[in-house]
Amino acid sequence: MNHFDVLIAGGGPAGCATALSLRDVAPSLRVCVADAAEEKNGVLGETLPPQAAVFLRHLGLQAHFDRDGHAAAFRTQSAWGLPQLIANEFLYGVHQCGWRLDRRRFDAMLKYETQQRGATWRCDHVSGLVHDAGRWTVRFKTGDACTADFVIDATGRGAGLCRHLGVTPQRLDRLIACVVNFPAADTPLDMTLEAFADGWWYATTLPGGERVVACMSDNDIVRHKRLSQIEPWLRAFRETEFLRDVIGDVAPLGPPTLFAANSHHQILPAELPFLAAGDAVSSFDPLSSQGVAKALRSGIFASYSAADFLLRGDSRGIERYRQFVADEFAAYRDTLRDYYQRERRWSERPFWQRRHLLADAE
Repeated sequence: MNHFDVLIAGGGPAGCATALSLRDVAPSLRVCVADAAEEKNGVLGETLPPQAAVFLRHLGLQAHFDRDGHAAAFRTQSAWGLPQLIANEFLYGVHQCGWRLDRRRFDAMLKYETQQRGATWRCDHVSGLVHDAGRWTVRFKTGDACTADFVIDATGRGAGLCRHLGVTPQRLDRLIACVVNFPAADTPLDMTLEAFADGWWYATTLPGGERVVACMSDNDIVRHKRLSQIEPWLRAFRETEFLRDVIGDVAPLGPPTLFAANSHHQILPAELPFLAAGDAVSSFDPLSSQGVAKALRSGIFASYSAADFLLRGDSRGIERYRQFVADEFAAYRDTLRDYYQRERRWSERPFWQRRHLLADAE
């Protein structure tokens, strides 16, 4: 049975950032990334914010990232709090521009660099784990098993390893994305947001040129308004003030696809050599545009805690990481609360009442 110092479940941005950082700060450790090789969904139209360049450089990824040719994004626009579109120019920020992320190409880069730098990559799904006598036994879907001294859950929102250990997420809301794709247009679309009575919309351009539009609302509102069906979705879309004109009178490419988009965080067990990173430890509202950047950051910090524990016997790093997650989520909640507070045009509607009541209670 193979033994690893660190077993990372999940080969997305958080898992790969953890592995890459471990290879840098603790090259003697044997690191394995177990990823089920499932197709990553790239229809959400992610924008990587300018500040993510700090983490790309820290992980030694900037040159490869630049070669991959992700399209630059210089601004976002939003109709939020006022009935007009306001542009937020990245150009005026310290880091100047972000990127419209080609997620499949980005994930391929992460996998390649992780393997090139000496981590073992296993195309398999972790189906169970047990901690006994100071060591983890990790079982895979294929029936194989390995042992590990430290385990990190980077399996995304599903947080499969956390659930297996009985750790349940602390949910902040019930946000869902109802996503519809539209044909490509000649001119790329900046990330555009528009608030409405039952939530908010966003639209952007995918790497292949198609445009994607998402209706963001709570799950009970989605059910009541039947926004998972294309005709009710289109009726709601045609009532938008700005996005309907941006997309134009073209037919969608298919029905809505639904994705969980709620905010949550995990309270990790302090007594085990176990951490979670990325969306497995906390997930942010897509308003933040922080999903990938947060995953890279948490992977880096998780690697420091694991290295402290394994190389120096310092378990305080696990508690420091748990506190980092709690502080990060608290700061995020404050920022999210303030942003939702700016929109008061539909304060009597359930979606906005929930956000405003949460803010007023604090």
